[in-house]
Amino acid sequence: MPEPSAVAASPRVTVIIPTYNWSSVLPYSIGSVLRQSFTDFELLVVGDGCTDDSEQVVAANADPRLRWINLPVNDGHQSAPNNQGLRQARGSIIAYLGHDD
Repeated sequence: MPEPSAVAASPRVTVIIPTYNWSSVLPYSIGSVLRQSFTDFELLVVGDGCTDDSEQVVAANADPRLRWINLPVNDGHQSAPNNQGLRQARGSIIAYLGHDD
């Protein structure tokens, strides 16, 4: 499997994982994406005002394609982190992945 040497300024795909205080399942969903043989992507994990250790779980993955974004308050609707991820996305193709998928 090719290793990413650096994050492309414009990756082909952006994968967005919205989450809210589910740090226990994030290693599985993050790992699933990072282990793909296709490497021209960025992965955005977007917290909906997370107050648990989700940020630390994301930071434990030393991969330049991975970014953590946390909304200042919990909106309670999946659309808020989805839309924030979409605003931050650099890829021309967008994919959403549930944090527990």
